[in-house]
Amino acid sequence: MTKPTHSFPRILTRFAHARNGNILITTALALPILIGMVALSVEYGGGLMKRVENQRVADLAAFAGATAYGAKSTEAAMLNAANNVARLNGLDPAAMTVTLVDSPRSAGTKAVDVDVATQQNLYFARVLGDFEQLQVKAGAVAEVGVTPSQPGCVYALSSSETGITMSGGTSLNASGCAVSSNTTMTVPCGTKIVTTGANYNTTVPNQPCNGIEKTGGGAAPVVKQATTDPLAGHTGIADAVARLTTVRSMTGPSAPITPTGFDIRFAYDTSQTETQAIAAGCTAARLSNNSWRLTCPTNKTTHSFRKITLGGGIHVDFNSSGPASTTYTFSDVVTNAGNSLTFGPGTFKLAKGLVTEGGSTTTFGAGTFLIGQSDSDCNGSGRYSICNTSTLTIGGPSTFELSAGVYNSGGATLTMGSGVLNSYKFGPSSTGNAVLLGGGSHVRMADATGVSSLFQVVGDFVSDGGSCFTIPAAAHHDIKGALRAAGGTTFGSGVYTVRDFLAFGANGGGSVWCNGANVAGTGVDVNFILGGDRASTQGTCNGYAFCVGSGFSGISLAAPKIGPLGKVLVVGPQLPANIKGATFAEGGSAGVLAGAFYFPFGPVTMSGGASAGGANNYCLQLIGSRITLGGGTTAVSECIAAGGGSAAKKVVLVQ
Repeated sequence: MTKPTHSFPRILTRFAHARNGNILITTALALPILIGMVALSVEYGGGLMKRVENQRVADLAAFAGATAYGAKSTEAAMLNAANNVARLNGLDPAAMTVTLVDSPRSAGTKAVDVDVATQQNLYFARVLGDFEQLQVKAGAVAEVGVTPSQPGCVYALSSSETGITMSGGTSLNASGCAVSSNTTMTVPCGTKIVTTGANYNTTVPNQPCNGIEKTGGGAAPVVKQATTDPLAGHTGIADAVARLTTVRSMTGPSAPITPTGFDIRFAYDTSQTETQAIAAGCTAARLSNNSWRLTCPTNKTTHSFRKITLGGGIHVDFNSSGPASTTYTFSDVVTNAGNSLTFGPGTFKLAKGLVTEGGSTTTFGAGTFLIGQSDSDCNGSGRYSICNTSTLTIGGPSTFELSAGVYNSGGATLTMGSGVLNSYKFGPSSTGNAVLLGGGSHVRMADATGVSSLFQVVGDFVSDGGSCFTIPAAAHHDIKGALRAAGGTTFGSGVYTVRDFLAFGANGGGSVWCNGANVAGTGVDVNFILGGDRASTQGTCNGYAFCVGSGFSGISLAAPKIGPLGKVLVVGPQLPANIKGATFAEGGSAGVLAGAFYFPFGPVTMSGGASAGGANNYCLQLIGSRITLGGGTTAVSECIAAGGGSAAKKVVLVQ
């Protein structure tokens, strides 16, 4: 047997030290690793492409779902829109979850969250193990409720009341703005709301006949979202409401204190009148059978009398040519029951009132008038400072301080002041009224727009049916009481700060032919700030802080267009516990109300054919705890822009 030349260990040693074929061997050993790396790269690239595709579908689906939810406010619409996007892009909707969530970006706003998860088949990666599929995920969140600034004109702010309620064939024309309720809306068949869009926050609006319409027809967008107070934080309103504190603390002027003075009677006893005039330091001349002239010396600045009376048919010129610097005091009542009584200018202090009666005519020149309360009842209506049952004219500019206000009986005419530099301070009569106009009477108060002019009233303003009342223009009309109008009232421009309420036709009345025009309640550049300490207790106005009562038609009130209270017409009580609201009752039709009605804690109602709308180039905005409209037509438009309220939602991808 031949013996081998080399042993096996030597062969292994030589192989280990050999250098031939090294590259081939190394390549063979590394090849599986290289193949694995290439496989992973290919699979990773495919996964990235799939993720981009899934992300695109997620974005589109979230956007579509949010848009659908914004328009329909239902999750079914949201799901349907998102799933349609998936199908259009070749994705099985089962691979996608769509959820309505709170927005991660904006508090109080909803969003649509879409997650896509698909399986990517693996091919090359199988050489490395049991890897057949890779899960590829993507997600997107689209926010609903990012709303572009849109006009809003009707707001029902309470989260617990009935929201916006329509009935009786009524129509709300809000064609250029949105209507919003913090609860729901009730729009039965036969009623309609024409609007750019409707917002609600609890129950989907009840509109069995699709009564929420766009201009030109078709359903208006209905969106679920919270409604905020559009005038919260309005500095002009806050400052105006703060003035109520000053008004509540006002007191009426005191009666003047006068010396006793001397009686004088102008009648047909010549000797008596002449003697009384001399005792008072003046002279009396009888010009004719029924005519007298009193002349007082100019070197005396004050002339004091006790009581003045006139006989029937008597005419008296009471020192009418005396200087305006003269002061006249009367410690008892001044009564004109004759024919005419004429005073010149000056300062007049009447401790016990001024009474005109019997069809007489009484005239004063311009001056200052300090008048106390009469001791006698005025025509059965209480005791006042001025009791006018005839014709009384007081020139101006004049200053009036009447401790017990003014009564003007039916058929009587009262003119107070002239020009614009007048000033008024009235206290309450024995019945609590500061101003009372009987049916068919006429009262005109000249403007009080001077730097030092005032218009302050402690007590109620009351005008009966058929009366004509012109209230002066003034920067501020401070009224510690209520304002009740049943006749024609012309409001001078300015802010009316009324402690209690404003009521038109609470117990009847209506428009009147006044000064060449048909007047119900008319005012331009006016604002009414109502404290609501008391509400009306009469008729259809019972319980309200603002009221246009039954049958009282033709109201025309317009807020100023600019300024701290620009476009704010009526502001109601601002305390949550004070829920007195505003009402336009049966027959209160053809109203033109230009400006915002702001009753955040009280209802705003229109019923029985009442109607209102903004004048040309004006607006009417209704803001209440709830809005109730029944049987009439109301045209509204935005007065003051709010931060929200819209017909359509702007959708934004936020994740």
